[in-house]
Amino acid sequence: MRVGVLTVFALTVWLCGPKAAEVLAARFDQAAQNSPHVALDRVGFASRPEWMDKNLLVAVSAALAPWLQEDVPILDDQAQRGLRDGLASVAWVRSAEVQRVFPDRLRLVVDLRQPILAVRAADGSPLCLVDREAVQLPFVDTPLPVVRLYREGGAGTMSVAVGQRCTERRVTAAVAIALEWRDQLAPLVAGCPRLLEVDTTNLGEQWLRGPSYPEVRVQVARSDGAGVVLNYDRPVDSPLPRLPVATKAGVLNKVLARHPGLVGLVAADLRFAKRWADYLQPRPAGVRDPHESWNTLFTPR
Repeated sequence: MRVGVLTVFALTVWLCGPKAAEVLAARFDQAAQNSPHVALDRVGFASRPEWMDKNLLVAVSAALAPWLQEDVPILDDQAQRGLRDGLASVAWVRSAEVQRVFPDRLRLVVDLRQPILAVRAADGSPLCLVDREAVQLPFVDTPLPVVRLYREGGAGTMSVAVGQRCTERRVTAAVAIALEWRDQLAPLVAGCPRLLEVDTTNLGEQWLRGPSYPEVRVQVARSDGAGVVLNYDRPVDSPLPRLPVATKAGVLNKVLARHPGLVGLVAADLRFAKRWADYLQPRPAGVRDPHESWNTLFTPR
């Protein structure tokens, strides 16, 4: 039966010529336009990622809203392709898919970019958020780790192009460190402190040189809310040797065992598996300062 129907269809189009095809296409188009319409302004979230707090939810919803204001016929493929492409053009969206749910609904599957870091200028003014690929996203006030573009490490700011990948080296290096901290180090540390800031000012040792000064430092939260500076390591993609993440996690576990919640500390060094206690600041009375022949921890502005 199917073969017969298809044969008749093919003969009809062939015998009647292009006019038949035009008429047939017009009828299909008319049927699509007359199909049930889906009101896009009634869209709702079936679920949202765990990382999306209220401020991010509002920001993402506002960015998607211009594409969710009309009615789309459920059989209109062209309109749905336009909807998909429009959603995919939003900076927050990595990819979008439109699925029909008969009789009269559409399901929008949107893969969102998760922000990893907040980027701020030297004076603290907000620039943008960045995801794991360093794609720039609109700035939203949300509790993410920060990377500050101190002037001593280069320019005190950068040109922001939302939706484009950031090429600022200090930012891309900080993103890799933040991911390493979250995905590899934190699971190895009981009660791991929250990451507040990644300082990549000294990349390439362009600001300070010597074994006492790492290329990357991080700041983490003490249990009382204050920050503690931790000498960390080289950048993730450094051509020079790096310490294993397990070594740095082991040192942090020892520091937390001696100073629960990091209370009383302002700085430590995760690079010394044996002499870690010598680098705690402030130090217990009678412990020699390993930095006494150098300046104290650099704090560029």
